[in-house]
Amino acid sequence: MLSWVSVLLTVIFAGTGIGLYLLTGSAMCLVFGLENCVDFLSSVVVLWRFWASGTMTKEKEKTLKRRELRASMAISFVMQLLGIGVIATASYDIALGPETKEEMKDVLIIAGVSILVCGGLTVFKFHYADVLVSESLYKDGVCSLIGTMLASTLFANTLIIRVRPDIWWLDPCVAMICGFGALFIGLQSIFVAWKIKRVPIFSLSWWLMSRGSTPSRTSRIESVDGKGDEDNDEGIPSDLELKEADVSKETTLSEGVV
Repeated sequence: MLSWVSVLLTVIFAGTGIGLYLLTGSAMCLVFGLENCVDFLSSVVVLWRFWASGTMTKEKEKTLKRRELRASMAISFVMQLLGIGVIATASYDIALGPETKEEMKDVLIIAGVSILVCGGLTVFKFHYADVLVSESLYKDGVCSLIGTMLASTLFANTLIIRVRPDIWWLDPCVAMICGFGALFIGLQSIFVAWKIKRVPIFSLSWWLMSRGSTPSRTSRIESVDGKGDEDNDEGIPSDLELKEADVSKETTLSEGVV
């Protein structure tokens, strides 16, 4: 339900930001709209990670858990898009120069609303990421946190700029710092998974495969001996599943970056 709410709100905010950009030409409205477009993709990934139709069963829960690493890596790539988009639009804002007073009024309104909504989503996402031990939901929370930071700096800096118009460049510079932060966090997670743990994240088959249908070696041996474990339908995890579990632990943002 949290992901559905996030998807709906980010679509609304993305449309609002891009629409205001087309009407006013405010580059920071474009930054706001693009950030919510990327946040929308992140929320969709988390929705896929936890989506299961019908009644939850033990088998469905196992299937959902197998999606965790792929969802986490997908959001790492989404964070790359977020960083690139924010840096590009902030640079565009610097090239355009200062905004008019009418544009600043529009920016204040959308920034104020975004602080409340994105800030609330961030708190809930971090809470449930901790409860569910989900790295993908944690990264989705980081995306919302970056949106909250952008909105907060946009709101504060706009108020400052109305008094001191000569420092109009402050806001896009802060946005650019947030963009580089998103790039760093996403790259760090991708590097650890790809180079250190050798997870084939650039292989299409890895993204599309559905593991668990083939019994593990231990399960086959136990079935021959007649000693299968009724409480474990799939036996001991495969080598790849163990590797992915290690990656999920060692790429936890709260330990590795924040």
